Amino acid sequence: MPKHKKKIVLGSQARELVVRLRDYFEKEQQNNGPLLPLNQIVERVAEALDISRNTVSRITREKIGPDGMSDNKLSSPKKKRTKVKPITNLDGFAKVAIRNHIYSYYRRMELPTLSKLLKTLKEADLFKGSITSLRQVLKDIGFVYKKINKRKIIMERTDIALARYTFLRKVKNINDWSKVVFLDETWLNANHTVRKIWTNDTAQSCTKVPEGKGERLIICHAGTASGFVPNCLLAFKSKKTTEYHEEMNYEKFKDWFIGLLNNLKEPMTIIMDNATYHSVQINKPPNQSNRKSELVQWLSDNGVPADMQMLKTELIDLVRRHKPATPTYALDEMAKEKGHQVLRLPPYHCQYNAIELIWAQIKGHAARNNTSPPFTANKMLLLLEEAINSVQPEDWSKVVNKTKREILSDWDRDIHIDNIIESSLIISVTDTDDDS
Repeated sequence: MPKHKKKIVLGSQARELVVRLRDYFEKEQQNNGPLLPLNQIVERVAEALDISRNTVSRITREKIGPDGMSDNKLSSPKKKRTKVKPITNLDGFAKVAIRNHIYSYYRRMELPTLSKLLKTLKEADLFKGSITSLRQVLKDIGFVYKKINKRKIIMERTDIALARYTFLRKVKNINDWSKVVFLDETWLNANHTVRKIWTNDTAQSCTKVPEGKGERLIICHAGTASGFVPNCLLAFKSKKTTEYHEEMNYEKFKDWFIGLLNNLKEPMTIIMDNATYHSVQINKPPNQSNRKSELVQWLSDNGVPADMQMLKTELIDLVRRHKPATPTYALDEMAKEKGHQVLRLPPYHCQYNAIELIWAQIKGHAARNNTSPPFTANKMLLLLEEAINSVQPEDWSKVVNKTKREILSDWDRDIHIDNIIESSLIISVTDTDDDS
């Protein structure tokens, strides 16, 4: 008689693995034998549990140790907590200012080196960190080092520049800017308030500024040069304290986006960024991280002969040769069916989205009116609605015109910089530091 097993309470993840394991054994039963050779132990475990081989190997090493003889107790991975670094954790406007400062070097026909850039940024009061911190910021906004005449020069990543050129070419041909919709998401903390409050110097008049950030609202809206699109405000309480983009998902955004499309009465150009939940692809090609079965399935669905006997490298090569030249986004296709077109912002270029300036206006209004308890999400929701109602059509018209001018100016700037580089007129400015 089999020995009675000790009852173990399994969590949701362990229960999911049990189901996967059962499904795998069922497939082997239907196959009348193993799906993979018995000597491929790691591969069989990975396939059965639908996890990567690296994960299987890593957990095995933790259990049996380097000598293969241990019986260590497995631990749960610690949650990664992202520590905010104020020097390098810059807001969108600060990043745009640094980007434009770098471009000014090219306008002057100079080559920006790291040490020289740090000096001029500090002189302009645009950055206060060290050269190491600046190096991280430049990486974060899409700049890399390239060697020109044996010197390391700060240059924009080619893919970032190309994405901007593509966007600017399309946007500069817009004839009627009243038919452009700008959409975006942002957040408001319940404790969002002005840091300093005027008082009459009496104890009764002093307001204690709340500590911490408090509850958070996630907000989504859209607007044109005439004002906010009617009936399109989405605001809800966050359940997390992490990055607000993690709170939104494709299904939630898609439902809101459908409502937006239904509220647009004529064909429009919709400008938005490439957030993950904006960018779900139709017929998305698999990549190296996908399993062989998924690669074979995608190839078969796209009329390319493939089977499990092929090596993964061969399958990846087939995918590479047969994948579409450009991705097809589900939301773009939905908009196209309604007569609209979607233009996607290049990475790190939030200044091309006029609603960013409206968000700043709304947050300022909310902060100035959130100076006394209670500091709650419900109160902030009321202040949000009040702030949105305070935004006038003239405000929207101003920010759209400002965005238009910036876009056209940047196109002229990029042409100018391209001509400078092409004609090799860049002046090499003496810099004794090696910028290593």
